[in-house]
Amino acid sequence: MSAKDVPPTRAWRMMGMTGSAPGVLQIAEGRLRYTAHGRGALTGGQLDRLAERSGRPGLADELGDGRRVMLLDVPVDEVGGVTFPWYNFGAGMKLAVGGARYRFSFIKPQNTQDEPGITGVPGSRATGRTWRAALGAAS
Repeated sequence: MSAKDVPPTRAWRMMGMTGSAPGVLQIAEGRLRYTAHGRGALTGGQLDRLAERSGRPGLADELGDGRRVMLLDVPVDEVGGVTFPWYNFGAGMKLAVGGARYRFSFIKPQNTQDEPGITGVPGSRATGRTWRAALGAAS
Protein backbone atom coordinates (compact mmCIF):
# COMPACT_ATOMS: atom_id res chain seq x y z
CA MET A 1 0.00 0.00 0.00
CA SER A 2 1.39 3.39 -0.86
CA ALA A 3 0.17 6.36 1.08
CA LYS A 4 0.68 10.08 1.05
CA ASP A 5 2.01 11.85 4.10
CA VAL A 6 -0.49 12.93 6.74
CA PRO A 7 0.59 15.57 9.24
CA PRO A 8 0.41 14.83 12.95
CA THR A 9 -3.23 14.21 13.86
CA ARG A 10 -4.73 14.05 17.34
CA ALA A 11 -6.05 10.51 17.81
CA TRP A 12 -6.93 8.09 20.59
CA ARG A 13 -5.77 4.45 20.62
CA MET A 14 -8.87 2.55 21.67
CA MET A 15 -8.83 -0.63 23.74
CA GLY A 16 -11.82 -2.61 24.94
CA MET A 17 -15.13 -0.87 25.49
CA THR A 18 -13.88 2.25 27.27
CA GLY A 19 -10.08 2.30 27.25
CA SER A 20 -8.32 5.03 25.29
CA ALA A 21 -4.87 6.59 25.17
CA PRO A 22 -4.45 10.09 23.70
CA GLY A 23 -1.71 10.71 21.21
CA VAL A 24 -0.66 11.67 17.72
CA LEU A 25 -1.01 9.59 14.55
CA GLN A 26 0.83 10.47 11.35
CA ILE A 27 2.30 9.19 8.12
CA ALA A 28 5.77 10.53 7.33
CA GLU A 29 8.53 9.20 5.10
CA GLY A 30 6.45 6.13 4.25
CA ARG A 31 5.89 5.15 7.89
CA LEU A 32 2.76 5.07 10.03
CA ARG A 33 3.53 6.30 13.53
CA TYR A 34 1.48 6.63 16.69
CA THR A 35 2.87 8.29 19.81
CA ALA A 36 0.79 7.99 22.97
CA HIS A 37 0.76 10.91 25.38
CA GLY A 38 0.33 9.21 28.73
CA ARG A 39 -2.09 6.53 29.84
CA GLY A 40 -5.31 8.42 29.22
CA ALA A 41 -8.28 6.27 30.22
CA LEU A 42 -6.47 2.92 30.02
CA THR A 43 -6.91 0.57 32.95
CA GLY A 44 -3.97 -1.13 34.64
CA GLY A 45 -4.83 -4.36 32.81
CA GLN A 46 -4.92 -2.61 29.44
CA LEU A 47 -1.54 -1.00 30.15
CA ASP A 48 -0.14 -4.42 31.04
CA ARG A 49 -1.52 -5.90 27.77
CA LEU A 50 0.07 -3.08 25.77
CA ALA A 51 3.41 -3.72 27.48
CA GLU A 52 3.17 -7.45 26.82
CA ARG A 53 2.15 -7.06 23.16
CA SER A 54 4.91 -4.56 22.49
CA GLY A 55 7.60 -6.53 24.32
CA ARG A 56 8.40 -3.47 26.44
CA PRO A 57 8.26 -4.41 30.14
CA GLY A 58 8.42 -0.81 31.42
CA LEU A 59 5.77 0.56 29.08
CA ALA A 60 2.96 0.60 31.66
CA ASP A 61 5.11 2.70 34.02
CA GLU A 62 6.17 5.08 31.23
CA LEU A 63 2.59 5.74 30.16
CA GLY A 64 1.42 5.83 33.77
CA ASP A 65 3.97 8.58 34.44
CA GLY A 66 2.48 10.61 31.56
CA ARG A 67 5.41 10.17 29.19
CA ARG A 68 5.14 10.30 25.41
CA VAL A 69 5.83 6.86 24.02
CA MET A 70 5.90 5.72 20.39
CA LEU A 71 3.62 2.68 20.24
CA LEU A 72 3.59 2.19 16.49
CA ASP A 73 6.26 2.88 13.87
CA VAL A 74 5.89 0.68 10.80
CA PRO A 75 6.25 1.00 7.03
CA VAL A 76 2.87 1.85 5.51
CA ASP A 77 3.32 -1.18 3.23
CA GLU A 78 2.87 -3.41 6.31
CA VAL A 79 -0.51 -1.86 7.19
CA GLY A 80 -3.59 -3.76 6.10
CA GLY A 81 -7.25 -4.28 6.87
CA VAL A 82 -7.94 -0.55 7.07
CA THR A 83 -11.62 0.16 7.61
CA PHE A 84 -13.76 3.05 8.78
CA PRO A 85 -16.73 1.36 10.46
CA TRP A 86 -20.11 3.01 9.90
CA TYR A 87 -20.77 3.09 13.65
CA ASN A 88 -17.86 5.51 14.11
CA PHE A 89 -19.49 7.97 11.67
CA GLY A 90 -16.22 8.09 9.71
CA ALA A 91 -14.42 9.47 12.77
CA GLY A 92 -12.58 6.25 13.64
CA MET A 93 -10.59 3.57 11.89
CA LYS A 94 -9.35 0.04 12.36
CA LEU A 95 -6.17 -1.38 10.91
CA ALA A 96 -3.84 -4.33 11.24
CA VAL A 97 -0.07 -4.65 11.31
CA GLY A 98 1.15 -8.22 11.20
CA GLY A 99 -1.14 -10.07 13.57
CA ALA A 100 -1.91 -7.04 15.73
CA ARG A 101 -5.15 -5.06 15.40
CA TYR A 102 -5.45 -1.37 16.22
CA ARG A 103 -8.44 0.94 16.67
CA PHE A 104 -8.18 4.71 16.57
CA SER A 105 -10.72 7.45 17.17
CA PHE A 106 -10.42 10.98 15.84
CA ILE A 107 -13.17 12.15 18.15
CA LYS A 108 -12.42 12.74 21.81
CA PRO A 109 -13.85 9.85 23.88
CA GLN A 110 -16.43 10.79 26.49
CA ASN A 111 -14.41 9.44 29.43
CA THR A 112 -11.38 11.67 28.82
CA GLN A 113 -10.68 14.82 30.81
CA ASP A 114 -8.63 17.92 30.14
CA GLU A 115 -7.28 16.60 26.84
CA PRO A 116 -7.40 18.89 23.83
CA GLY A 117 -8.85 17.47 20.69
CA ILE A 118 -11.72 17.57 18.28
CA THR A 119 -14.92 16.97 20.20
CA GLY A 120 -17.44 17.40 17.39
CA VAL A 121 -18.49 14.87 14.81
CA PRO A 122 -18.08 17.14 11.70
CA GLY A 123 -14.41 17.96 12.37
CA SER A 124 -13.62 14.37 13.31
CA ARG A 125 -15.29 13.07 10.15
CA ALA A 126 -13.17 15.46 8.07
CA THR A 127 -10.07 14.04 9.75
CA GLY A 128 -11.33 10.53 8.96
CA ARG A 129 -11.71 11.48 5.28
CA THR A 130 -8.09 12.67 5.23
CA TRP A 131 -6.94 9.32 6.60
CA ARG A 132 -9.21 7.33 4.28
CA ALA A 133 -7.69 9.16 1.29
CA ALA A 134 -4.16 8.58 2.57
CA LEU A 135 -4.60 4.85 3.23
CA GLY A 136 -7.05 4.05 0.42
CA ALA A 137 -9.36 2.38 2.93
CA ALA A 138 -12.69 0.70 2.45
CA SER A 139 -15.80 1.86 4.30
